[in-house]
Amino acid sequence: MVMISSAVPELTIVKERTVDPAAKATAAAFDPTQRVLAIGHSTGAISLFAAKYPTNSHLPTTNSPITHLWFVPGHAALAALDKHGMLRIFDLDTLRECFSYAVPLAPTCMRGFAGTTWLLVGTENGRVYFVDAVNGRKSDFSLGCLTKPTAPVVAVESHPVEAEKILVAYANGVCVVCDMGKAEVSEREMVVSKHWFEHPEALRPVAQESEPGSFTVSGPWLQSAGWSPTGDRFAATFSNGVIAIFNPSAGPAPVVARTIQCADIQQPEQAKAAAQMDRSLLSLGNVRWCTHADHDQSFLVVSSGSSLGHQSKIHILGTQSRESNVKHSRDISMGDSFDTESPLVAISTVPSASPWRNGNDGVGGLVVLIGRKTHVRMLQIRSDLRLEWHDGLPGELKWCMSPAVQQVCADGELSTALCKALEQQCNMPQSLPSSSSACAEVSARISQLYCCISNSDMMSLWCTTGERLHCYDETGLDLAYLSRLVGAEGQVTSASLCGLNGLLALGTDTGETIICVLTSDPWTSLAQTHTQFDQLRTTGLEYFAQRANKDHVPEPPNVRALNSHEHVQEKRVPSVPRIRSVSLHEGGFIRRKSKRLSSSFGTLFRRGSSASGHLKAALKDPDEVEAGAQNIRAAVSGDVEAGMARSAQIDSRVWSEQLDRVCAEMSSMVHGLCFDVAEQGRLKGRHAPEPAQSLPESAQSLTESAEAKTDQMPRLCVQPFMLARLACTSVASVVAGQSGLVAIMYHNGAIAVVDVTGQSVVLADNINLTPDANVTVDDIFGGGTAEPAYVTAATFATAGDTKQQLLVGTSQGHVFQYTMHDQLQPPKVVARAATDPIAYLAVESTQDGATEHMLVVGTPKSVFVHRGMDAKPAAAYHIADSAHITSMRVVRLADMRCVVAVDSRLRVIVLVLPDLSEAVRLDLPDEVHGLGRLPDVCIGDGGQIQILGSTGQMAQMRIAPRGSDVRVQRSYFDPELPLPSQPKRTGITSWLLGLATDPSADIDALLGTHCRDLLSGGGTKPGARLHEPAEPNMDPRMLSNRSRQDSKYEQDTKVSDLSNALSGGEFAETRDMLDKRGQKLDDVSDAVQQLSLQSEGFLKKVRAYNAEQEKKSKRRFNLF
Repeated sequence: MVMISSAVPELTIVKERTVDPAAKATAAAFDPTQRVLAIGHSTGAISLFAAKYPTNSHLPTTNSPITHLWFVPGHAALAALDKHGMLRIFDLDTLRECFSYAVPLAPTCMRGFAGTTWLLVGTENGRVYFVDAVNGRKSDFSLGCLTKPTAPVVAVESHPVEAEKILVAYANGVCVVCDMGKAEVSEREMVVSKHWFEHPEALRPVAQESEPGSFTVSGPWLQSAGWSPTGDRFAATFSNGVIAIFNPSAGPAPVVARTIQCADIQQPEQAKAAAQMDRSLLSLGNVRWCTHADHDQSFLVVSSGSSLGHQSKIHILGTQSRESNVKHSRDISMGDSFDTESPLVAISTVPSASPWRNGNDGVGGLVVLIGRKTHVRMLQIRSDLRLEWHDGLPGELKWCMSPAVQQVCADGELSTALCKALEQQCNMPQSLPSSSSACAEVSARISQLYCCISNSDMMSLWCTTGERLHCYDETGLDLAYLSRLVGAEGQVTSASLCGLNGLLALGTDTGETIICVLTSDPWTSLAQTHTQFDQLRTTGLEYFAQRANKDHVPEPPNVRALNSHEHVQEKRVPSVPRIRSVSLHEGGFIRRKSKRLSSSFGTLFRRGSSASGHLKAALKDPDEVEAGAQNIRAAVSGDVEAGMARSAQIDSRVWSEQLDRVCAEMSSMVHGLCFDVAEQGRLKGRHAPEPAQSLPESAQSLTESAEAKTDQMPRLCVQPFMLARLACTSVASVVAGQSGLVAIMYHNGAIAVVDVTGQSVVLADNINLTPDANVTVDDIFGGGTAEPAYVTAATFATAGDTKQQLLVGTSQGHVFQYTMHDQLQPPKVVARAATDPIAYLAVESTQDGATEHMLVVGTPKSVFVHRGMDAKPAAAYHIADSAHITSMRVVRLADMRCVVAVDSRLRVIVLVLPDLSEAVRLDLPDEVHGLGRLPDVCIGDGGQIQILGSTGQMAQMRIAPRGSDVRVQRSYFDPELPLPSQPKRTGITSWLLGLATDPSADIDALLGTHCRDLLSGGGTKPGARLHEPAEPNMDPRMLSNRSRQDSKYEQDTKVSDLSNALSGGEFAETRDMLDKRGQKLDDVSDAVQQLSLQSEGFLKKVRAYNAEQEKKSKRRFNLF
């Protein structure tokens, strides 16, 4: 970093976030107490999201994919298990790794031991290991495979009420309920019950011949299993579409066996019918038995698909009671079935408050991992047990759902009405991971607004409020459907968004321009006249056919295309695109191989554009430093009209006649668009909302309607309302102005300005064509000189209060000024930057509220400032090295107007206006270099920088005064938050006395009798910083002496305490307590013995009664 100017505060770059959609989501977990969502990725990274922080945090891990995550309730510990068997424990307070343990065999599942800090880890050979996630211990006791032959553990889960019981489900279909209280006896004694299901013949797989004379049978395999919320039953799913519900105390067979379509497959008739099930129900995957906070019944959540790797549907099966006391198939009813329309990888429950009962108590939603590039989405479970998509996810996760490949930032400050509507929509309540109280803190001014186009042909609206990323879910626009509807064959090449009025313009490579607006009322008619879509598609066919048959099509120029690796290749830009049929099944606005949008605000050079082509001429000089200096001298002293393609002196009368005639003809080419209810829904990618006119407004429902309108805030949407089909020539750039004007610049030098309020063309010109009374529309869009100039930049500027001016920069270095008011004047040259192409134009006031303006002109190597519209620059800046500017914008930083430029070496240059003194030169963070050599750079008005990679990677940062980047140490664990009370459980020893005590001591005593200390390698306990302050830095010798003194002091203390206990009355009290406990055990033993004697007497009476009844029956039938 090099500081040159001392008159400005010291600046730095503050990194806000980096999002990589290529990192697939592989695991998810949610802590309902701390309201923290953890997402594991295929790259080994773990992201933490919380409502109190605007951005996510990352935990340091290796490159192995994360397969399982688990929050330890009541502790600042997160357990993460990766694909290679490494179990890591992280501290949620310090966000550091505490300790790790390498599982001896490949892990298959992981769950927490209810009510304790121990983890249950199942492996592929059927063994279950026990690890203490808080105290850093690995128990020497492990549970071996309890089925023959050995099979992988599919699921392991502790009983939600009885602490000593765990459920172990194996892939071969055997489920074993174990009693940990008998672990010290033998593994055989631990088995309480074994359960399996004899599948009907119709649902068993057919044996297949793998080798000559060798037949193999695959499955049906058990896929998942889990306890009910009360622990009276457990459910298991199989690969043949069967879901079985077992009663641990009712024998090995299930009490209910069914499929999604058939209620009872234990009957032969229904078993045969179940064999003909739908293909999407052939295999069942995840199963969770949950309760709902607002429902008095328990329910099962089951996923299904054609195979385990192709799950796509989620089903809800309701029970008759909340206690899940299922006895018959009639006790289970089929509920909602939801199609995710994408491959389903994993499901995680979202409890509303309680983390107990294995996270299945009071579930209000599901976090699902879906998609080919797996991303995170959320499903909400309504009180009627219906499933629906929910949008309450952080912005980073929404970005991964449909990563953008093109972007455009809003120009200028947002209007008050638009800013208020955007902020209100940002503050709408979300359910994950935010809470209602946390959402109230999100009220912050919108610092950046931009439109993004994803690779799925959807346009979306995004903003940053403070540091929080937000997506407006209701503003989606399906560009593929819109193109089919209006008969457009073009693909988007440029876009412009005006922040003052919300006007959005999209230019295509076939010359069509779609004009949209941000509005909260999509039913408002913005165009004066409307054209039917059938007529638009018909005229579209004629439009492309007529333009394709023109004989005077100019030779397309050779331009330079810069890809992400900065390789130079020659590419020809066709003036007339390939003719394709226009129908409702073809077309699209997305340039699939394009990496960015062309706009005069933000990115300067779109790959393949004329501006990037003329960049080659600007950089081909071997001595670039000297060439740049010569360009500056030529700009200061040279003739501004030299090298023009046409004469600068234009007759006003001829210009006016040509303009009136051509604009009148072109105004008929501007079409208004109007959509019905169904089309509105398709445009937004969802079902259409009802129009405002159809809302009930009668006297009896007036109050209800007002309340409904209050609850449902008006949501902004991107509403297309106009199509300008002027010329079949690729659009180079579009600019949306503040006064409802849209300027369209074409690759052949043609310029057209559309007045959207009057639905007319108010300006049509070609910078290569001399005005003439006989000039036609075809001449403007098809004519030119032998060496034509091209439009490379444009902007609207307001001079005073009445005049609207259009400034246009060319590839030959000229800047033209068009005055847009009652009497249009011929263009005049106001600036020239030697022979370099104009890459950026902006008009700024010299001071706040001043009427005097300055013109900022940018080229690939230089920046100029002109006082007013003076042709000679007042200040200039040149890049001395071989780098060139890729993006530039005039912004406001620390109450200063500055020019922020990003060069090809990914450096940020800040120039202070008006003298263009270099304030600072900063290097972008290292994460940016992984996005490609020339990523798409978008600069906001407040110094925000957003960088977009070729595959949707996104990095956000901002330029701020040094000192504002200091952040408080984040903590994702608050010990002050109350932990919900646990369900009444019985421990391993206390169940003899019938007391519901805390079982953690019993479990810990059992598993910790013989254990291995995992902290011996330098690890720490999670949450230690919350209770134990860090020691100051001390000399190692002092620490060793202090430790020896501490150990000696502890030994002396223990000896003195023991002597005092033996000499005092504490020993007598302890002996009395032991005697009382022994007496109670003797009383229990006597009671059990007496009960046994009574049962033997009752058995004798029953036998005598049965013998008497048998004699009576024989006498009745004369058998004696």
